[in-house]
Amino acid sequence: VLCCTAFQANATIDASLQMQLGNPSSATADTNNHDHYLIQRTVEAIDYSDHLGEPNWASWDLTAGDVGSATRSTSYYKDTNLPPNFTRLTTDDYNGVGNINFNRGHLCPSEDRTDTSANNKLVFFMSNIMPQSGPNNQGVWENLESDCRTFASAGNELLIICGPSGFGTRTIPSGMAYIASNVWKIAVIMPTNSGTALSRLNVTNRVIAVSIPNVTNGLSSAWQTYLTSPRQIEQDTGFAFFSAVPANI
Repeated sequence: VLCCTAFQANATIDASLQMQLGNPSSATADTNNHDHYLIQRTVEAIDYSDHLGEPNWASWDLTAGDVGSATRSTSYYKDTNLPPNFTRLTTDDYNGVGNINFNRGHLCPSEDRTDTSANNKLVFFMSNIMPQSGPNNQGVWENLESDCRTFASAGNELLIICGPSGFGTRTIPSGMAYIASNVWKIAVIMPTNSGTALSRLNVTNRVIAVSIPNVTNGLSSAWQTYLTSPRQIEQDTGFAFFSAVPANI
């Protein structure tokens, strides 16, 4: 089983860049917090659920400089940086998902971290993966990811958070991760400039919020079909977004 503890341990972590809008679930780095364990990396911040076998959310900053020519990793990695009292999923735990038309779905996508090979490998930790339907992952979700990179290439900076919502008893064939009814994403878009993105937020910034059914048929390819509000996603998840944003904004 592959793991990538070494190249994570050698990274310099600037968590402030990846969680500028706040910590919507009050996740902590307490190794006994199996529901909301906070992971902070150079490429993203994650609230990981040991009980669900996947993230509750992932948050990251996206600019044109994050997109380059680094080759996509050919492997998924067991996250041995997770506490030893957590279950550390491997890519083999997702064996059989193709039979139900599901994928190993990235939260922070591979193409958002192609500036270096090391950064690209970091988003191939299994702790950045959720069970996602193939038509969702390869269709409407990918279209939104691509459009976010287009916004970044046009001189914008994006603060993005996404995750699964709506859990019942359904799991992937191995039983190691639960399948959500929806996948959601919020992206705040602002012109790139000096200072932190948070310092440049104002009431004119565009905010995109979507919640897309995690199903294998009947999906539109247009993410605009699934527009919603951050408030609605808060109601669906129990999270509180934008806690770091000034109240007047």
